[in-house]
Amino acid sequence: MKYKFFPQCLILITFLSFHIIGHTRILFVSDRDWNSEIYVMDIDGNNPRNLTNNPKTDINPSWSPDKQQIVFQRSSNAKGGGKDKKGGGNNDIYVMDKEGKNLRQLTDHPSDDRHPTWSPDGKQIAFISNRDGGKASAIYVMDTVGNNLRRLTNDVKFTWIDSPDWSPDGKQIVFTSMVINKDAKKKSSEIYVINVDGKNPRQVAKNPKLTWTESPKWSPDGRQFVFTGQAEIKGENIYLIDVNGKNLRQLTNHLDGNSKPVWSPNGRQIIFSSDRTGNYEVYMMDSNGENLRNLTNHPAPDYQPSWFTPSTLSVSPTDNLRTHTWGQVKKTTNLVDD
Repeated sequence: MKYKFFPQCLILITFLSFHIIGHTRILFVSDRDWNSEIYVMDIDGNNPRNLTNNPKTDINPSWSPDKQQIVFQRSSNAKGGGKDKKGGGNNDIYVMDKEGKNLRQLTDHPSDDRHPTWSPDGKQIAFISNRDGGKASAIYVMDTVGNNLRRLTNDVKFTWIDSPDWSPDGKQIVFTSMVINKDAKKKSSEIYVINVDGKNPRQVAKNPKLTWTESPKWSPDGRQFVFTGQAEIKGENIYLIDVNGKNLRQLTNHLDGNSKPVWSPNGRQIIFSSDRTGNYEVYMMDSNGENLRNLTNHPAPDYQPSWFTPSTLSVSPTDNLRTHTWGQVKKTTNLVDD
């Protein structure tokens, strides 16, 4: 049996493709107004606009799974930063809607709360904090209103945890942790994975070629991590590795900083920040490292991108048109025998 594919099908596919592309947005942080603020732009880098505008430092934004909210880190300090900005003063976790309105503070603690990220089901937020005392940080998980807080990592070997990211199925979290060698003269950062119940922490792989790793992100299919890796003589670059720790591949090859990689929802592209021109900008490349192009070009630093693509069947003014078009497709698409 086979399908008769009529022009109406092509019309529908074309329409939905333009709908998705036209509504794809990328969050990023910029110091364009001399202070770190959260911006949003189209997928081609056009139409940038700021969602936050205040004297404090707003960084590390992350979309909610339903794309209606943005969780981020706000510092009491009012300074710009650059791509590795941790935020001076005290850092807490905030949520706002996708238009930058309805701001809510989720944490209020004298210790730093950093790097928030949504769970795939949208019910929890993981973040980094040193609120239990000492210099070591840990991963914490809370619900989306800031309640039901629990500590996830308790192993003393994790001395400085950073960059948590949920697996697509919501069962694990990948992160980096500083490791101090036995001679205490060298420090390195390695990639680890832990179950969401805090059990079974394990190292992904230790690669002698890399002295530092950060910002691992799970691929949409759950098979790979993209991350920032630093070699002794090659600077920061973007790498891929399978979740079993095998098949390490280098995607960028530049002496200047390449950092904060993020997957596109379909896993075909990666966006990241780089200062290869002497100023941090947001770039996009294919997932094999090819077809590099810059999305921002501004005198101020642009960094920490986060990708947003809405559901194709989300509510919009075009619902009636989609319903009508799909009805026509069903009428004109028939199953016929070979």
